[in-house]
Amino acid sequence: MAEQTPFCIADNLLMKLGSTVFHEIGLAYGVVSELRKLEDTLSTVRAVLVDAEEKQESSHAVAVWVRRLNDVVYDADDLLDDFATEDLRRKSTDDRRRFARQVSDFFSSSNHLAFRFKMGHRIKGIRERLDDIGNDIPKFNFIPRVVISGNRGRETCSVVEKSHKIVGRDEAKKHIIELLMQSSTSQENLSMIGIVGMGGLGKTTLAQLVYNDRRVADYFDLKMWACVSDDFDVKILVRNIIKSATNKGVEDLELDQLQQHLQQYLDGKRYLLVLDDVWNDDVPKWGQFMSLLPVGADGSKVLVTTRSTRVASVMGIDSPYTVESLKDEESWELFQSVAFKKGEEKMHPNLVAIGKDIVKMCKGVPLVIRTLGGILSFNTQENHWLSIKDNKNLVLLRNKNDIMPVLRLSYDNLPIHLRQCFAYCALFSKDYIFQKQELVQLWMAQGYIQPLHENECLEDVGDEYFEDLLTRSLYEVVEHEDFYGEIMGYKMHDLIHDLAQSVVKSDIIILTDNVIAIPKRVHHVSLSRATNEVPRDLMDKPIRTLFMECRSDDHYIINRCISSLKCLRVMRMRLGQQKLPTSLGKLSHLRYLDLSWGSFENLPSSITRLKHLQTLKLSQCQNLKELPRNMKQLINLRHLETNGCIRLSYMPRGLGELTHLQTLPLFLVGNDCGECRKKRIGGLSELKSLNNLRGQLVILGLSNARGSEAKEANLEGKHYLDHLTLYWRGSVEATSEESEEEAVSVMESLQPHQNLKELSMCDYGGVRFPNWMMNNRLDMLLPNLVTIQIFFCKRCQVLPPFGELPSLKHLHLRNLPAVEYMMDPLSANPFFPSLKILMICDMHNLKGWGRRDVTTKQTPSYPYLEHLYLTNISTELCLHLISVPSSLKSLEISGMEDVTSLPEGLQHLSTLQTLQIGHCSELTTLPGWIGLLSSLTKLIIFNCCKLASLPKEMRSLRNLITLRIKDCPYLSERCQRETGEDWPKISHIRQILIDKEWWADL
Repeated sequence: MAEQTPFCIADNLLMKLGSTVFHEIGLAYGVVSELRKLEDTLSTVRAVLVDAEEKQESSHAVAVWVRRLNDVVYDADDLLDDFATEDLRRKSTDDRRRFARQVSDFFSSSNHLAFRFKMGHRIKGIRERLDDIGNDIPKFNFIPRVVISGNRGRETCSVVEKSHKIVGRDEAKKHIIELLMQSSTSQENLSMIGIVGMGGLGKTTLAQLVYNDRRVADYFDLKMWACVSDDFDVKILVRNIIKSATNKGVEDLELDQLQQHLQQYLDGKRYLLVLDDVWNDDVPKWGQFMSLLPVGADGSKVLVTTRSTRVASVMGIDSPYTVESLKDEESWELFQSVAFKKGEEKMHPNLVAIGKDIVKMCKGVPLVIRTLGGILSFNTQENHWLSIKDNKNLVLLRNKNDIMPVLRLSYDNLPIHLRQCFAYCALFSKDYIFQKQELVQLWMAQGYIQPLHENECLEDVGDEYFEDLLTRSLYEVVEHEDFYGEIMGYKMHDLIHDLAQSVVKSDIIILTDNVIAIPKRVHHVSLSRATNEVPRDLMDKPIRTLFMECRSDDHYIINRCISSLKCLRVMRMRLGQQKLPTSLGKLSHLRYLDLSWGSFENLPSSITRLKHLQTLKLSQCQNLKELPRNMKQLINLRHLETNGCIRLSYMPRGLGELTHLQTLPLFLVGNDCGECRKKRIGGLSELKSLNNLRGQLVILGLSNARGSEAKEANLEGKHYLDHLTLYWRGSVEATSEESEEEAVSVMESLQPHQNLKELSMCDYGGVRFPNWMMNNRLDMLLPNLVTIQIFFCKRCQVLPPFGELPSLKHLHLRNLPAVEYMMDPLSANPFFPSLKILMICDMHNLKGWGRRDVTTKQTPSYPYLEHLYLTNISTELCLHLISVPSSLKSLEISGMEDVTSLPEGLQHLSTLQTLQIGHCSELTTLPGWIGLLSSLTKLIIFNCCKLASLPKEMRSLRNLITLRIKDCPYLSERCQRETGEDWPKISHIRQILIDKEWWADL
């Protein structure tokens, strides 16, 4: 396939050349005329780019023309960047000159003339090359086409319906789950199950449906997912399995150490391991891998997805499950859900008829159906639908199983401004899970995002681009879990990834141990090798993106390599070195720098020379002690990601001058005393002008703040913040009365904007909550608040009227020992109208929700409460809270020392699915009415030392899948398999764990 045309970058150049900034630069360096000529020629060429991209498919000469254009456009982009960089440096030096009253040698008149002379020659050379390209336009009969840059089609929604509609897989899912839950028929505990089918049929989707099913989660002690793909390496595969099992990386371990870890985590557990997208059929390699895998407890399974029956056979799977194509009615149901909005098909009966013909040609392949539906969803013109129906590639699909030409339609039908954005994803490895913000930042760095007007936010435009590609089914939504719960991510189907790679050809390359040659004209490189060498072939190439992951200790080579890559816009480094290369400061074009997970203690001060830097990622750099003093010189910085930098103790003064900042997840209030007095420490006032901040903001060290400066933070003016965490950090045991009042004063000054969705407080030392929280109109001040978390605020006695908040869904209160009640609401509004999750822990003095005693006056209904967790609170309050909700799905009761039997109110909870009882030292028996909990699937009992037996009504719990008992000596003995007195009462339960290591799954 031919190369992409540089439409986005050409548009970006034209926008720059037409701006006031570059007009001033042209005047300053005497190149106005040359820049205007460059703009005119580029406008002429840009007008024919769409036609040229289509014609190069059938003309080698046109393909060569496009290649020449790509090269000169990239050079022109570098040229304008150099002008802008020099202009920023000159203005910066002029400012310093005013204050310091000294002249910089670098900007002497002779140096200024030398730069002007050099740049004049570069402009002339680029313009002459571009003129030659423009002069060839008549020779190829290119037709100018009007393309509105940035036209984003129909409006799309940022909320996606659980990835996409899935049809026709219920029976397959049921069958696979039954296979997983069968006892092992061999002498060994570990069994293998295979899912086989051609690409695009939905093997991975089927495996995900099974993997996330509640019955599977309850049956297995541990679940793990590892994508294998075509680059099979035993060590990497074992690492990924361990990471899936523990959420911890083990990058530096050798194979024997990895095996020990694997044994430690899996031995004795009934586990499910999914190996997705397996290609390799090397018998010795699989033999080596299987020898490393512990057999686990009885019922452990390995589920494999592959396109090849031979792969299944090599892995010892004799009868894999073959995924069938969708039936006609299922195919139409899927297509209709993608191609039409709800009810829209009734308005277009002509399109329905054409659509049904198209669906029949898709041969029941979900990926093809979804992709074509995505293409057609953006255009309701009948001729457009007919052009897809009559496309030769779709017609050929009737006779062949090669779906790649059909998928190419999804690229050909993309708006021109989305093509480079889509193709750039070829830089990621297959099955790489990325975040939307990450990808948008990368697009910004490459100049792919074109706003319709000057004041439009680049990130907002990028979000629209992303949602457009997602709607077209070029990305898939994946939900994966980390230690903190579920987080949303995205990836490309492996065939869509193949499509992206076929589009970019040698422009983007992933360097692994199997790839030796580096193309001369490569522009984007991902280096991921097991060896520690940095390829010297990288040096001096026009590379604009470099993802580097290797463990080289050769500082000289790394420094030399980096300093030679003068065109870099994007760099991601994972070097494992304790000292960063100083040559980073020479990458003047750099927009995106990702140093996350680094082991370095300091950033080189030269990094502040990067005037164009937009994104600086320092996530999980746990050794990083401080940021450079001159951070304020990064005048274009928009995203500073410092989450997980646990050794940072302050923010540098001047950070507040970076008014473009949108991402600043962590802000530390430093202690300006002792050794720290010598440092330029920035206080809360640095936040004053950062009103573009978005997403999450965690403020640590508020015990170092004063009320007077807290007001300067201006949190009320930060409209785009979603999550705010206020952390005083440290013990409050020795807090004086004066510091208590200071804490209240600080908190009074930190009122957020009403758009806030999540508020967290920890270690607050004040004796009362601020007035803005203790407000009878709190529902008006924070109408959008969804989550509240308050931890370790040990002096507050009265809670704010949280029951008034209309959007509150999650309330978590922990270790508030002095709190007795919640402020009485004055309005007659519903009490906790939206609450779904309530967690109350370590609040022994809490008597009720109000001073007027809500328990006897007006009983709240909690209409939507689904999850209730009560730990170490009064028995009276516990009984009250349990007696009210009727929609509970899960309930945890822990630390109720004087409870002798379960509350009677529980028997009416017909929706309850999970019941967990712990640390109830006086609990002696479970009531017979427990058999009425017909929906119960999981029962967990721990540390109930006097609980002596289970009632016979346990036999009535036919939906109970899991019973777990730990540290209940009498009960454990009576529930022993086959021999225990209570065994007949529980023998029907599928999973019974007694005194085993199961804490990680609670």
